Amino acid sequence: MEAVVRTGATFFGYESLNRVSFLRNDVEFVRKSLQHKSTVFVPFVQGEALVRGQEEPELCLLTLQDGWFPMARVVDKLLPVLNSQAARVVESGANLTFLGLKSSDGDDVFQYRSSYSGVPYYAVDFRTSGGTLIQAAELEPLLQCARVDRKLIFEMSNETASLYSHAKMYLDWLAKYHFCPGCGSVMFPVDAGTKMQCGNADRSVACNVRDAAVNNVCFPRTDPVVIVAIATKDFSRICLAHSKRWVHDTLYSTVAGFMEPAETVEQACSREIWEETGIRCRDITLVSTQPWPYPANLMIGCVGLVEPNGVDEKINLSHDNELMDAQWFDVEEVIEAMDRYDGSGVVKFKKSDITFPGSTAIAFHLIKFVCDRYKRSLGSL
Repeated sequence: MEAVVRTGATFFGYESLNRVSFLRNDVEFVRKSLQHKSTVFVPFVQGEALVRGQEEPELCLLTLQDGWFPMARVVDKLLPVLNSQAARVVESGANLTFLGLKSSDGDDVFQYRSSYSGVPYYAVDFRTSGGTLIQAAELEPLLQCARVDRKLIFEMSNETASLYSHAKMYLDWLAKYHFCPGCGSVMFPVDAGTKMQCGNADRSVACNVRDAAVNNVCFPRTDPVVIVAIATKDFSRICLAHSKRWVHDTLYSTVAGFMEPAETVEQACSREIWEETGIRCRDITLVSTQPWPYPANLMIGCVGLVEPNGVDEKINLSHDNELMDAQWFDVEEVIEAMDRYDGSGVVKFKKSDITFPGSTAIAFHLIKFVCDRYKRSLGSL
């Protein structure tokens, strides 16, 4: 099967910001962008974003000009502690991270060194306590906003959901990692909240993080997960699985699992397919990827092709004991269900109450890929 390049962005994968990662360690850039009147802040409270509006709730965004929340005062408190131990959330009461610059033709956009311009975007997660620089009383207007729930996120536009995902992955990481894995000393955020640095100033104490020749900081982690649609080589049949986690649901989907150290993507797919379904599959092709902020994954979407020889395609659920069921479906019946899909919720199978994932999931696009390849083999696409 030839390599495939997808041009459309999967849900959570829409990149509207230029991350200009090389400017994150430029203190002048960070200070000036934080104080610019066009800068947009995505506020979180205790790890979750907020929404405003009752009938049509939207992701809450702040600027320094907003009268209803004193974001300018918050920035004034955070500026003096940037790149220092005092920036730690247990001292400052907030985790702050730079997301990127958004292109804009407005006259008032941020301009830096004549080469970089746009609207700066930051995310900030407030986690206040009695002794933090920012106090809970200052957050009162924000606390009137509702928290984002997972259902609502999937009803938002891909651009908004992707902004949320980008912010959440960084902020979750900043909230979880407080101590250096090399020596146990406190860590503090640097490079506009996109890296963590060991705070151990005692050079008589060895630290393999601080003292490493190349890497003396800690970076946000992303956990790679392979997710694979299993099909016969002629694309006429597809194997979908029902997880025990969905015991009260009827959802059948693709096989997925975390990659392990020293595995290639192809090896991880083959292993997960065999462990979960018993099917033997070695023909793996990467199709597309999807960031997934629950909590910090990169879904690596693949298709695995099986030669139906009476042995390799046989289903055996006794290895991993993770699935309730796995079945081979005729792709023509899956196409019929996909053709009736209206773009919301889940895809409903006509012959029973079985459902497939909707279009916000990469599993949908992998299933659709198999369907499209089958149509192409018939000359109908």
